[in-house]
Amino acid sequence: MPAGLVVKELSQCQGGNWPSKILFKNISLNWTAPGLHIVMGGSGSGKSTFLKSIGGVWPPHTGTISIDGISLWKKNSPIQNPQALSKLGFAFQNNALFSSLRNIENLTFPHSKRFPGFTSSERSELAMQWLEKVGLQQSAFSFPHEISGGMQKRLAIARTLLLEPEYIFLDDPTAGLDPITSESIGEMLSNLLKGKDSLVIIVTNDPERAKAWGPNIHFLTNETLISPNSQQYDSIKESFLD
Repeated sequence: MPAGLVVKELSQCQGGNWPSKILFKNISLNWTAPGLHIVMGGSGSGKSTFLKSIGGVWPPHTGTISIDGISLWKKNSPIQNPQALSKLGFAFQNNALFSSLRNIENLTFPHSKRFPGFTSSERSELAMQWLEKVGLQQSAFSFPHEISGGMQKRLAIARTLLLEPEYIFLDDPTAGLDPITSESIGEMLSNLLKGKDSLVIIVTNDPERAKAWGPNIHFLTNETLISPNSQQYDSIKESFLD
């Protein structure tokens, strides 16, 4: 099997109700690193579901997903393949932070699960470096509920990138933010991703952020993924970006 993210005939439905609640069907793609791909779509089109499907969060209804030739899901099972999962990093739209852990612990805890060989001091030092990169060093020992929504987004991004994933999935990292904060986080993310050898896939509803992160912008619409090489691309692009 080829390297990269390979998706074949991926279909997904809403709430397990097939086929009356189809979100998308028969999507195939082969995206390789390094690269940045943006996915847009209308409300309810299944963008987040698509990202969670290819990012190892939800098993697909039908189809296969492989990472560098390794199946993401165990055969005939809703259980992820750890060898493939270890290559991924996922930032959720709702941040999915641990409310009972301090901000720095939200970084050190998942890092300890993926990289058990670090000492506690090494791990804390690395976490502080990432908190500084996203402008949260002064809030390291606060709890997530004590910082703003924009700061929580920054924390979730830092937690994802700290794990050094080869494949990065970001679910609407500027969702629910005011335009100024959205632009600030968008620029921060561009700087953090610059020069990385990872494959990065970002779902967004924000046309300005999409254009800033482009040009590989894909559109999930009418139960399929419209990519730049599609004959329908220009007309679809106009309806979302112009």
